[in-house]
Amino acid sequence: MQAFWIGGVTGTSVDDLLQATGLSRSSLYNSFGNREGLMQAAVERYAYEQAAAIQRLFENKSLDQALAALFMDAATKNYDGRGCLLVNAVGELHASQAQGVDAVQEAFARVAAALEGAIRNAAPQRNDSAQLCAAAMAAIAGLRTLQRADVPLVLRQHAAQRLAQALIAS
Repeated sequence: MQAFWIGGVTGTSVDDLLQATGLSRSSLYNSFGNREGLMQAAVERYAYEQAAAIQRLFENKSLDQALAALFMDAATKNYDGRGCLLVNAVGELHASQAQGVDAVQEAFARVAAALEGAIRNAAPQRNDSAQLCAAAMAAIAGLRTLQRADVPLVLRQHAAQRLAQALIAS
């Protein structure tokens, strides 16, 4: 997962993956079938980790608190500037017409389902959890992009606060 995250899903070679995993070429192919199989496993793991992080973030918080924390995390931490593996991957794969778009879209869907479920649990009185989830995912992608573009931290923090307030108010 880290190799694809650092090198990109289209830019990471089999040799990069062999070095990162410590596997022999035959073990990699026996375990994953091909490079795309390993990429699919990497995005699935990432989606699982993101879904678990969303669940932890929403525990014992109101919807307002959870969204504010989620957006602040996206605006400030951003995985050492690497951004979101899924956002990065979908851009790369669509641009290059490479294999793997389906795996990334499925991973996005899993993360979105986790976020929508967390929103629904945090605010059961709302009937717009799917729309709120889509808006939140768009906000997160935008905040991560701002960080990768080196927009100053204070501006990203203000944007995160305003986005959370706007979504809750809607």
